[in-house]
Amino acid sequence: MTATLATGGRILTPSSRDATALAHDGGLVVWAGADAPAPALFPDAEHVDLAGDWVAPAFVECLSDGLDIGAAAARGVVPAGLPAPHATGTVADRVRAGERVVVDAGADPAGVAAALTDLATELGGPAVARCTPTLVGAPDLDDAGLAALAAVGAVILLRPLVDDLAGTDLVRLAGSGAALAASVRAGDEVRPWDALRALTTVDRGRGLSPRAAFTATTRGARRAAGARDGAASTLAVGAPATYVRWETGELVVAAADDAVQRWSTDPRSGVPPMPDLAGPDPVLRDLVVDGHPGNADR
Repeated sequence: MTATLATGGRILTPSSRDATALAHDGGLVVWAGADAPAPALFPDAEHVDLAGDWVAPAFVECLSDGLDIGAAAARGVVPAGLPAPHATGTVADRVRAGERVVVDAGADPAGVAAALTDLATELGGPAVARCTPTLVGAPDLDDAGLAALAAVGAVILLRPLVDDLAGTDLVRLAGSGAALAASVRAGDEVRPWDALRALTTVDRGRGLSPRAAFTATTRGARRAAGARDGAASTLAVGAPATYVRWETGELVVAAADDAVQRWSTDPRSGVPPMPDLAGPDPVLRDLVVDGHPGNADR
């Protein structure tokens, strides 16, 4: 397979806050950086001119049962399978069998946290963490309950376009240590940019920063689906080359709560800029999945 080198864009990658070029080969990201050295580093690569577009990991939908894959791709969303939720009473049996633990909204989160804690004591924390315990919906837990979930590697999967998040302190959830994921689905539709807006503007509550919300709908959702390498849904070297090219306006840096996170809007903080969620949705220009053109019929 011939390497692909894309230049002249704005790349969201942990390799560099100011990256303008990205190279991938064999379905994996192999480099990200500035335009200038790129041609010399990849002289035989197929070249793509990004024309100033923003390149970022694709959105991930882990509640993908019945999802229209083509329609999702047209909105920059790729599926990642998550097992159907099960009854709270089967948590122990599933952990002992090494199976995924997915508990639906409406379950008693305190009971789930207690059960997982007891299992970690009995079987060891790694045995529980390998099951990637996932709670669907924002759990109503105190700090001790959230800490118990974090201790066993649990994932909190939010549904911002389905559940009423009014009054929810998402900043507290994100700071608990438990991994935070989010669905971008509303019934049969996927609306990723609306999901980001819902996560960042919580009525009578505290919303996430745009960057944290984006992470929840990409890397977090991939984690909920069982990815454990830490690189999935990033454009880090060695990660799958699954990304979207967006035509968008000026990128901005915005904090979740200006009163307490003003530092994060300072360029010196290194927080990468994002599309302005107050503006129109970015326009999808291209979807690449594992280095290949995705099904992005629009």
